[in-house]
Amino acid sequence: MRRRVSAWLLIVMMVLVAWPPTGAWAQAKPKDTGPVVGEGNGSYTEAARNSTVGALDRVVDELNTVPMDVTPQQVKDASWRRRILELRLQMDFNAFAYDKDKLKGLRDAVDRAYESSGFYQDVSVYEKELGVPVSDAVKAQRLGEMNEALGEFRDRGARTDLRQFLGSPLDAPRKGGGPGLWDLTGSRATNGLDAVGNAAEFQTGIVNYLQGADLGVNDIFDPNQAAAFHLIRKHMRDVVILSAMYPPISDATRDAVKPLSDLVNDYGDVMDAFDSYEFAQQAGMDTDKVAAELRREFEVAQASKNQFIDAHALDTMAIQLNGVRDAHRR
Repeated sequence: MRRRVSAWLLIVMMVLVAWPPTGAWAQAKPKDTGPVVGEGNGSYTEAARNSTVGALDRVVDELNTVPMDVTPQQVKDASWRRRILELRLQMDFNAFAYDKDKLKGLRDAVDRAYESSGFYQDVSVYEKELGVPVSDAVKAQRLGEMNEALGEFRDRGARTDLRQFLGSPLDAPRKGGGPGLWDLTGSRATNGLDAVGNAAEFQTGIVNYLQGADLGVNDIFDPNQAAAFHLIRKHMRDVVILSAMYPPISDATRDAVKPLSDLVNDYGDVMDAFDSYEFAQQAGMDTDKVAAELRREFEVAQASKNQFIDAHALDTMAIQLNGVRDAHRR
């Protein structure tokens, strides 16, 4: 009997050792966003080095395992494109910590890598939505464009230059305007707040912009309105991802950010259907089925948007972010 108990205890111990540690499940999904390197500790300019270089290193580490002939579905299922998005967002947030002109050129290269990989992975979306294979010629063209853009991360010299630049931020936030998202907020970074406080201020500015914007459109089949719809989703997603990057913000906004995340997902489903519809239209394919799917997804998103507005979700998020900002003054 003693032997059986000992053997049983041994099995239990082996299972416990192999069991994932507490918190491991929080990052179980490959596209989840983890905390920035350094977790935002220090002033705005001090933290910029760790957060941007750390984001770049994550991109490079994941891309090292990606073959040149990766399929569209493999791109969609993997997490490295999300890592590129996180790097781009960190470059936007830390824009005042670097020379504006040099940063713009490097940020544009990162943006090309993100957009071209999305253009390639969309092939898998088209095939799912339309129920037919996309031609090898289209796949080859988009794969070539993606690999060319990813060369900025695969080329040792190019990524070394980017790493050295991001690793040498200014001593204090530079003067002048944005670019990009900071101009949208109407505010600027300051060393009067630590990095977490600046991130909360940055997010609050985006939320304030969204509060004054029309969160929906009337005709999703209109390309101009679809572009506006996509831009609203993009800005809302920036707020969601930034919240996940900084633990004090994540902890304070855990409940407030969920409605934003849900709406981002609903809007994403609409854009998948719209992009497939547009591709079919340009290719001269029958669009009846995908048009019906687009209408259905849009109606779902419209209902979600109305509930989101009625619940004053943006107001709740702004209040939580303001609390974090005020708690992180220096």
